[in-house]
Amino acid sequence: MAELEALLRALLEPDTAGLRRATLSLREALKDPETPTRLAGLLRDAPQPQVRQMAAVVLRRCLLGRWRGSDPELRGRLPSLVAEALDAETEHAVTVALAQLGALVLRRGGEGAWGPLGNWVTAAVQDPRPPRRETALLVLSAALDAAPEPLAPHAPAVAALCRGALAFGGPPPTLAYGLRALGGLAATVGDTRTELLRGLLPEILTALKLLLDGDEDRGAEALEVLDEFLEADPAAVTPHLRALLDLCLQVAGDKGRGDAVRVRALDTLTFLAQKSPKAVLRGGLLPALLEGLTSPLGDSDTPRNAAARVLDALAVGLPPEKLLPQLVPVLGGMWGSAGGGARQGALLALGALGGAGTLLRQRYLSLALGVLQGGLGDPEPGVRGAAASALRSLEENLQPEVQAVAEAALPGALSALGAAGGDRTSWFVLESLVECLGEALGPQLPAVLGPILASLEPSGPPETLELALSALHSLAASGAELGEQAGPILGALTPLLQPGPPESRPLRLQALGVVGALGRAAAEALVPALDLALSLAREEEEEDEGETLARRAALALAGAGAEALGASLAPLLPRVVPLLLGALGQPPPTAGGEGQDPLLLFEEEEEGAEPMDGDVIEEEELIEVELGGAWAEELVEACEALGGLAEHCGAAFAPFAPPCLEALLALSQLPDPVPRAASYEALGSLVGLFAGSGGAPTSPGPLERVLRALLEAARREPGAAGAAAALEALGKGLGPQTPTGIREHAARLLADTVLGKLPCQKDASEEEEDLLVLAGDGLVALGVGEELVLELLPALVDGLSLPVPPSPFLDAPSWPPGRALVLRALAAEGPGRARDNACSVLVRNWEHWESPEALGLLVRALPVAHDLEEEAPVLEGLVRLHQRLPHTLWPHAAELPRACADAVGSGRLGPGLAQALQGLLREVWGSRPAAFEEGLGRLPHSDAARLRRALGSAGS
Repeated sequence: MAELEALLRALLEPDTAGLRRATLSLREALKDPETPTRLAGLLRDAPQPQVRQMAAVVLRRCLLGRWRGSDPELRGRLPSLVAEALDAETEHAVTVALAQLGALVLRRGGEGAWGPLGNWVTAAVQDPRPPRRETALLVLSAALDAAPEPLAPHAPAVAALCRGALAFGGPPPTLAYGLRALGGLAATVGDTRTELLRGLLPEILTALKLLLDGDEDRGAEALEVLDEFLEADPAAVTPHLRALLDLCLQVAGDKGRGDAVRVRALDTLTFLAQKSPKAVLRGGLLPALLEGLTSPLGDSDTPRNAAARVLDALAVGLPPEKLLPQLVPVLGGMWGSAGGGARQGALLALGALGGAGTLLRQRYLSLALGVLQGGLGDPEPGVRGAAASALRSLEENLQPEVQAVAEAALPGALSALGAAGGDRTSWFVLESLVECLGEALGPQLPAVLGPILASLEPSGPPETLELALSALHSLAASGAELGEQAGPILGALTPLLQPGPPESRPLRLQALGVVGALGRAAAEALVPALDLALSLAREEEEEDEGETLARRAALALAGAGAEALGASLAPLLPRVVPLLLGALGQPPPTAGGEGQDPLLLFEEEEEGAEPMDGDVIEEEELIEVELGGAWAEELVEACEALGGLAEHCGAAFAPFAPPCLEALLALSQLPDPVPRAASYEALGSLVGLFAGSGGAPTSPGPLERVLRALLEAARREPGAAGAAAALEALGKGLGPQTPTGIREHAARLLADTVLGKLPCQKDASEEEEDLLVLAGDGLVALGVGEELVLELLPALVDGLSLPVPPSPFLDAPSWPPGRALVLRALAAEGPGRARDNACSVLVRNWEHWESPEALGLLVRALPVAHDLEEEAPVLEGLVRLHQRLPHTLWPHAAELPRACADAVGSGRLGPGLAQALQGLLREVWGSRPAAFEEGLGRLPHSDAARLRRALGSAGS
């Protein structure tokens, strides 16, 4: 016993070498079957509290994986031994270790172990001394966390114990441990004890108020009990939602409290919005919740951003038609407030509605644009920043009207930068406006570039340089035509790319990123920039500090250089590819290391040991290695660079393709879905390289390996997004060059996708539409035979969302099944990708399917609103038809404004098509003015006014 006690004391020494020796000695000692019994004897008898604590910790870890292999007599005595040790203990750290040991005893020993421990807990909870009550509640909460099954039958007794503890209204630790135990109780019983849990809520809310006033930090942590109840049984919370809401809003809105507790209260509301949004709606609580979330929350951005999360959760959980009518009046009221906090809250609320963008555009476009315009011109920086954030969230849904708002706000944003370079918020607003304007930035480009380039003085403050480079990167990536401005931009970047001290490297790398974003506009600078980035990456590698920023910059430049210069990049490939392979083959981040706690090393070995006598080691006890976010991001970037090199460098990249293939095949087996999907996309780029530009494949072996890997990936992917990436890559290899052995497997896979048989198709999702489109494209590319088409036809017909009555036109027996299917889809499908694609198929086959009835179906099915890639081809077909037979569209004059209004002036169409479409509409308006005016009258006022401006006075 004395020798073991000395060994435990040695584990407490700070000397690293001695610690390691003690750990190894302890491992040897644990091989003795008597050691657990000796450790149990030290729980009470060791004179030093640290040794008693260490004995409890080591005994718990020793028994964790070897419970059934331990001494049966010891197992039987442990509940009493732990209870006796707890009864005698006065040190808090030791009671924590004993509580965890007691939880393990309960978990392994089952309900029989509850007797001695339960008796002790029952007595201690009723003890008038606060430390005893706290210890008992600590043991109870630990047991509920780790051993819920043995305690489930005792739920009423456990609830009564906690109730008694809360009723004391005692010191904060007692309340905190009592609330923690009740959270564990809710998780233990789930929705099997609704009435029991429901009865506890009033006392929980009262105790939370007391605790929040007495100890804010403990109160913030204790709010988790509400999350536990919402997770376990929302029905138990529903009758008390108003009181819960009032408590959380009161805490969140109390500017005298710290940000941490205010954010924690808002986090509880976020969880409520996620778990029970309809209960909030049915209970009539939504107006109060919305008003509380958009009210002034003080000067700190942190609570405001947390409020935006609640609103975002509501936007996801509630149908837009239910949320928006109640939110919009609140937004209007808050916007009229004199307080900057209220205005900022309104903008955060607006930004949280990205998921409701379509309805926002249809019914509340003017309000949204007005709020954004006011926010972007607000005198307070925080409000302008919130407006810029909302702009980024809603930009896609509010185009093209929102471009006018961004353009009007641009002069004020440039002014706000000021002579000194502005603050972070001013730069953020400018970046947001630049991204929103995109190609439309044109005339404003010199004004925008002026302050950005002026801020790139190498001797300026590093923070200003960083912000200016970030804004310049956004501008370079916006798609704006730079023209003559590319020269001054490169001139301003050149000094930042010169050699400098180590602390200037991050700015050099950022400047290199801008050169890469410029792409073709900086073609002459891409090779020197890549050369510099490769040198910096080599320095980074030699320093061996785990940094990969230079490598990432080099790979991004390599991708951009390949797209702009193609095979001209060949001389640098021998330096680029090893870097690329290094990024693709890097090991994942690992836990542990030389400086690791010896007890963790011990735990890793013991918990990972072979279980004895069928004993199962719980998964949550194992030490897991998680893939880091930065690691996954770099893999994605490396895959993108590889894809660019393979697609654009052609034969120059071919010698490097085999090792790249091996690296990608290895990545495709990773547990992380994000780099897995990126590896599929890169494999799709290699397909073209292996298959050649046509004819017989140059390397059928590698091509077949790629296609087989993608076939397997599409079948096994659990998520629709990953399967879609695999199918899209596979599609690049389907056609005349497809190896014969692959064709049948590919056809079967595509057919199963249409039939909904892939594992990822169990849950309907937006990505599933992508799968069906990709499968259809693949079937066309393969040129499938008639038997498979007949098998798929019922599934395609069943996929139509609405029944269609029999029609001689739709069901003409002389038409092939595919033609009838497309026409039936146009007649029956609601808005969505399926209808958009049916429009596209009809237009592409118009010369074979032309008829007045088909044209009527097409016009009524427009506009193309979900699969915007099909918008231009469909409208081109409409223009061609009008050019060939102008009078054909006259009968549809009343429908054409609705069908085409969204596309006119959107900026999505090329200049030639945009002008031709406007010409078509002018001619129809002039030929059938009354019908066209009727169609204009059906549009929202803003859409009709915009269309009239675009078309001029054709109808007058």
